[in-house]
Amino acid sequence: MKSSRRSFFKKTALATTGLGILPIMVKPQSLSFNWDSDTMINPWIELSAKAYLNNAALIAKMAQGKPILAVLKNNAYGLGDVQVAKILDNSPYIHGFALVKDTRCIALREAGIKKPIVLMGDFSDSLGQKLLKEEITLSAFSKESCKKIAALPIDETRKVKVQLYVDTGLGRMGMPYDQPLDWIQTLTRNPQITITGLFSTLTSPIDFAKEQLKRFQLFKEQLAAMGVSVKNTHIAPSLSLLQLQESHLSMVRPGILLHGSFPQAVMSQAKAYPLQPTFRLRARIIRLERLKKGDTIGFSRFYEVKQEEWIATLPIGWADGYASSAENGAKVLIGSKLFTVVNVNASHCNVVIGEERQVAVGDIATLIGPDAPEITPEGFSHLIDGHNYLQINYKESLPKYVFDEFV
Repeated sequence: MKSSRRSFFKKTALATTGLGILPIMVKPQSLSFNWDSDTMINPWIELSAKAYLNNAALIAKMAQGKPILAVLKNNAYGLGDVQVAKILDNSPYIHGFALVKDTRCIALREAGIKKPIVLMGDFSDSLGQKLLKEEITLSAFSKESCKKIAALPIDETRKVKVQLYVDTGLGRMGMPYDQPLDWIQTLTRNPQITITGLFSTLTSPIDFAKEQLKRFQLFKEQLAAMGVSVKNTHIAPSLSLLQLQESHLSMVRPGILLHGSFPQAVMSQAKAYPLQPTFRLRARIIRLERLKKGDTIGFSRFYEVKQEEWIATLPIGWADGYASSAENGAKVLIGSKLFTVVNVNASHCNVVIGEERQVAVGDIATLIGPDAPEITPEGFSHLIDGHNYLQINYKESLPKYVFDEFV
């Protein structure tokens, strides 16, 4: 299929940074596009700036105007933390960004991100000075982390910003809420350390989340009794943001909502807040063969050909982050038609085209995207009886390309 050069997007895409991939001039159109050259054979991800900015505005409405601390952990759920941060850095609704890896915080700063960045995890001693130089807010989540922060060689002209991470019941990170507060004194004794925030994370069951909120408020009151006041408080991930208005505090901390997906497959808020899918996962057909009745596909012979039919191979598999469960009924869009996935291995997946040769080698397949209900994250999860958090698995090696918008 040939693409029309007159239907290209307004902006040239930006290739993934920090992955050793040379910039490529990308010129997409509505349903599929071809590169100017035939050198691009590996799968890739496309991002829509307009969709991200739209979602940020809608999330602000969900939170009744509270600022948003955008969680871009796990490489923004596999979609590219640098690329997504560059888009959201332009949103008036985004206060800043939260990540869990020290190196990714630094990567955002080196990419030119200006908004505040909070490191919600630990940091390597060798990167301590770099984090301070880049004005990354550190988290105190244990006695050991407090000692590590206090031991940093601090320039007298620079304050170290710290947020307190308290565990109110999630159990995996943070200082337990009912522990003595002497651990905080390790920080308050140092005049170069400024405590700028307090945060925790709510669990999913609403009744226990409400109990966590009580624990959080009590902890905050204990801090105040010590003379420690905090400006920023945040506890609500995407699900709590939607279900518990009282969890909004001074800011909210969504993740999956930013990418256009709700944290549960069916949520009543979906109609009131029409989030837009922000990405496409795409790959080219690299092989097209007509198999005969009785032929099978894959090591386990997962799919048996029932009649002579054309089978297309795409160079993407579970090692790239495309869920192996896609072989249980997922669809891909090629041109304007949907075709069924029948096999997924580490490096490839196979799609049934049918008795007629309707596609060609080199055509582009959209595996996940906004172009048809069946291939949105929600549509994908429905077809395979899975969940819509599957994009968290996409590998960093997949190139990402940012466009003004999808058309």
